[in-house]
Amino acid sequence: MAQQLMSYRVSYRHGTPQIVNRWAPPQGAPVEERAWLRRDDGHDRGRTAARAFRVDVDDPAPLARVRTERHFGRRHGVYLVEDGHGTALGRVTYRRMPFRRAQWTVEPAAGGPTVRGRKGRLFWWALWWPVGFPVALVCTLMTLFGGGDGGFGSPRRVTWRDDSRRAHLVFRGIADEYQVLLEGWDPRLVSALIGLHASFDPSEGAPTLGWYEQL
Repeated sequence: MAQQLMSYRVSYRHGTPQIVNRWAPPQGAPVEERAWLRRDDGHDRGRTAARAFRVDVDDPAPLARVRTERHFGRRHGVYLVEDGHGTALGRVTYRRMPFRRAQWTVEPAAGGPTVRGRKGRLFWWALWWPVGFPVALVCTLMTLFGGGDGGFGSPRRVTWRDDSRRAHLVFRGIADEYQVLLEGWDPRLVSALIGLHASFDPSEGAPTLGWYEQL
């Protein structure tokens, strides 16, 4: 199993969503770094797949900026990720088709391998449709009528793999945690990917429609 190098979470405790990055240096105590997700003003609030936001830190220039190159409704978007000075860091593509798992593709600009990940494992989807979906529907109805505590979600895990099937990044849906498994990934590109993914697949504690649409 690949060793975890960095882990990320999205925190919603302080209003503006924060990406919390934890990593352990070769010597010394674990380090925790934070960045803020901020939507650019004047852009669509999530009613389509268009996205435009910044990953901010304490510096005047953002850590990363995401803008939409093209999109088709709510189901397909291609996004350019740049650093705070406009240099391309990579490209992220999101595609969701009826009755198929949503797919994320990440193409680093620095020449690293392209990786692809699909939402949920096939085994758990095979169980969820006949069993989980009816339960989710009942939970949703109970919540709407005030008799339940929330929904029952579909499989959410995403593992981004290269063409040789090596796992580079993983989102653990139950733990709501993102992990970097191999070296060479630019934290700015990873943070932008997390902001995009969280805008489409909200974690527990996030606004109902995701951070991007409701901020």
